[in-house]
Amino acid sequence: MVRVTDKQFYMEPRLKEKLDLCIDRCSGKKKLDNLWVIDGDEGFGKSTFAIQCAYYVSHQTGRPFSVKNVFFNLKDMINFAKSTEDQIIIWDEAALGGLTTDWGNKFQIELTKLLMVARKKRHFFFFNIPKFFKLAEYILIDRAIALVHVYARNELELGRFCYFRKKSKEKLYYDRLRTRQRLYKTHHDFHGSFTSMLSELINEEAYEKKKDEAIMSVGVDPKKEDINYLKLQELKYKVARLPYDQRELAFHIGVSDRTLRDWKKLAKKLGFSTEVGI
Repeated sequence: MVRVTDKQFYMEPRLKEKLDLCIDRCSGKKKLDNLWVIDGDEGFGKSTFAIQCAYYVSHQTGRPFSVKNVFFNLKDMINFAKSTEDQIIIWDEAALGGLTTDWGNKFQIELTKLLMVARKKRHFFFFNIPKFFKLAEYILIDRAIALVHVYARNELELGRFCYFRKKSKEKLYYDRLRTRQRLYKTHHDFHGSFTSMLSELINEEAYEKKKDEAIMSVGVDPKKEDINYLKLQELKYKVARLPYDQRELAFHIGVSDRTLRDWKKLAKKLGFSTEVGI
């Protein structure tokens, strides 16, 4: 592990090397962009990993990076990417917890159009998604420079990742189609760990507010209350209030401690009673 940037956080040397190579691709007279796809289960650190990489790129290149460069809404991200150049862009679809319905053809078409026209704008993209195989072949295989899978070792130790270069992610993708298995351990080029540095690298309060607004905009028709959506949110709130150790509870239901804390805030956000039975 080496210390990087003015914040002096730790980064795996091979990860730093890959980021440096990509920085060179989109610097100087080169008219190239970069797309890194980051996948993994909810609460395992996709956002944290992407923000650390983005901050490193910003520090090395002088490109701006803040909450303004993080997007949860696909249309907002596309409009920003089309109207700017030389930006660091994180699209954090995974932060919505699978609430979106954009994984169909319309979603794929819009992303493909963006990547076809944005190549010469020299953006450095990080796409956080739930599962890599949900992406169209063109996006993951032809356009993405790298795939990073974020996981927890033994389902307990957060802050782990494995890296796939272009050829490796091809093998992973096509093995998935052929065998229906996700053979991360078989095809990755290297693995490592990363630290939890979100609040030191970005305005976490503004980030969480932006994410909350995105979550609230998904699945709720402003003209007609979505009862099923509200029931689901109330159920999350009830689960978060169960009288068990929070770390154990988070582990057994497969979410992070932070997700549980977010669920506890749902009553205030959505306006339902806090006097709910368990």
